Amino acid sequence: MNRVIYKPGLFILLTFLIFTTACKSTRSVMKQPLKRYGFEFLYTKMSENQFKFDYLDVKFSMTYTQGKKSTDLRGQLRIKNDSITWLSFSPALGIEAARIALTNDSIKFVNRLNKTYFTGRYNLIDSLINTTIDYSILQAMIVGNDLTQYDVNKFRSTIDGDYYKISIQERRKIKKYLLADETTPMILVQNIWLDPETFKIKQIELKELDNDGNKLQVFYNQFQEVDGQFFPGKMRIEISSKEQITIDVDFGKVQTGEALSFPFKIPSKYDKLF
Repeated sequence: MNRVIYKPGLFILLTFLIFTTACKSTRSVMKQPLKRYGFEFLYTKMSENQFKFDYLDVKFSMTYTQGKKSTDLRGQLRIKNDSITWLSFSPALGIEAARIALTNDSIKFVNRLNKTYFTGRYNLIDSLINTTIDYSILQAMIVGNDLTQYDVNKFRSTIDGDYYKISIQERRKIKKYLLADETTPMILVQNIWLDPETFKIKQIELKELDNDGNKLQVFYNQFQEVDGQFFPGKMRIEISSKEQITIDVDFGKVQTGEALSFPFKIPSKYDKLF
């Protein structure tokens, strides 16, 4: 039988090399100040590094926390870009508990545990979390992209610690994207923190103008490479409103390109909510 011979001298030497190399690397990075760039340059680089796709398919696990209550779920996410976002949720036993289909103008939801469903518009979400959100914001938030359906006014750029920060004081939905009932579009205030190497979004802070009480923050970490692009491996959503809501998401393997189906059927015996 082969034996592994323990060599403490070699082990100590390797450990020393690993840690001293790591420390030297960290000191080197920390000593290099970020080069200052204007808003136009940073916004252009961020736009160039948006995650681009036609179809997206990814499994995920998540923890939803509202107040003192937490729920662990796992599921599957499918997106057709700028068209539909489809989610299937399952508890630990693996049986589907709920299914959601989101489009530009509607929400469909089925709860298989209590045999109920809902179909309606985004004002339901507005009333539940006391903030305003639409499909384009939801999709951008999930994949870590900017709000491409909103214009940019009153902006500036700064350096905030290890990241570039761009601040936009007025974001209104571009006219061609307005829905029929959006006669008075909301004005958003947005702060974005960018990774200085990849120019990917690391953090977003979003709120409505003149409404400091409600705020949406999203944090992205552990990016994974997908088709030569970077997609977040972890996402944390914090909603500050009537009650603090936190959603921690771990994304699994991400697949793009292949056309997907988005099945959604409401059984006839289910009861409608609201």
